[in-house]
Amino acid sequence: MSLFRRKTVKFKELPFRTDVHSHLLPGVDDGFKTGETSLSAIEIMRNAGVERIILTPHVFPELYPDNTPSFIRGRFASLAPEFEKTGMKFRIAGEHMIYEGFEEDAEKSRSDLLVLPDNMILIEMSYVFESLNIKDSIFYLNSTGLRPVLAHPERYIYYSKSLHDIRTLMDMDCRLQLNLLSLGGFYGRMVKAKAELMLEKGLYSYLGTDLHRISQIDAIRELDIPWKYVPALEKLCEANDNLFDSAV
Repeated sequence: MSLFRRKTVKFKELPFRTDVHSHLLPGVDDGFKTGETSLSAIEIMRNAGVERIILTPHVFPELYPDNTPSFIRGRFASLAPEFEKTGMKFRIAGEHMIYEGFEEDAEKSRSDLLVLPDNMILIEMSYVFESLNIKDSIFYLNSTGLRPVLAHPERYIYYSKSLHDIRTLMDMDCRLQLNLLSLGGFYGRMVKAKAELMLEKGLYSYLGTDLHRISQIDAIRELDIPWKYVPALEKLCEANDNLFDSAV
């Protein structure tokens, strides 16, 4: 059957070559626990057409006190030879929790932050409570030349479908990253509806797997994507490619 006659498309049919948000670096956070399972997941992704992955372990001193930039970089360096044997390309970055005191801590280690290419920096908040200093942190990051990207905004329950608060952050020059599993309803119907609305309105800049478990790979590949969202997702896939290829 022609691709254009179907009401939905499997996500695996889209040109998703670059993942900009993953927890594949083993043994550092709530993602993959062993190098073996991480390498297995990477091989599955390679066979599915993924060519480049940005590893983004959580950076949150309260929950992961050992996850300093030097520790994470060292962990990546120790595993890089095995990762590179897969034939894929990797970059190391971090997913930074916005907590009280984030700006002060970031200022102390500004030159050592785990940033994405093109001076982008991936940030997140609690799913239940908005960080009181989110606007201050976005302003601070932009003032230092870093470009904040808010991970999975559709999952924050305090942001309504009116999207007013999300647009406010965008107006402060904060970009947004979609979690692919949100489109499958894995985080609930409300999250799915918000993600689809934001996708339809063109609010996202990037998309990622936010991969924590090997089982999530097939779940993402088998997502049924309504045809009307395909052009937007293809555009985001291209944006991911361009981000990876940008200078760090």
